[in-house]
Amino acid sequence: CSFFAVGNSMAIMLARRPAVAVTALMYLTLGDTAAALVGVAFGAHPINISKTKKKSIEGSLAMFAVCFTSCSIMLADVTLVEYVAVFSALVATLVELYAPCGVNDNLAI
Repeated sequence: CSFFAVGNSMAIMLARRPAVAVTALMYLTLGDTAAALVGVAFGAHPINISKTKKKSIEGSLAMFAVCFTSCSIMLADVTLVEYVAVFSALVATLVELYAPCGVNDNLAI
């Protein structure tokens, strides 16, 4: 069983609205992928979190931008969606960057 499949299943089971579940899935699929691709291709400024993790400022900015855009589109009917989008994109980016308590980021996001 992969962490990605478990993370997707948890997002679907825990969300009360389908749009929230889809937004969480987009964070996991599009945001995490964008962070990896941009970080590998353009990651000139590494972030030294640990010796095993290779993260970059460019990858983290890509994750934030994709998550912010995804949330803004999916939850456009929510009042003050820009605040929700900024906060949730920031949390997802920081979780992907630091992966608290050694938890796989596919579960934590």
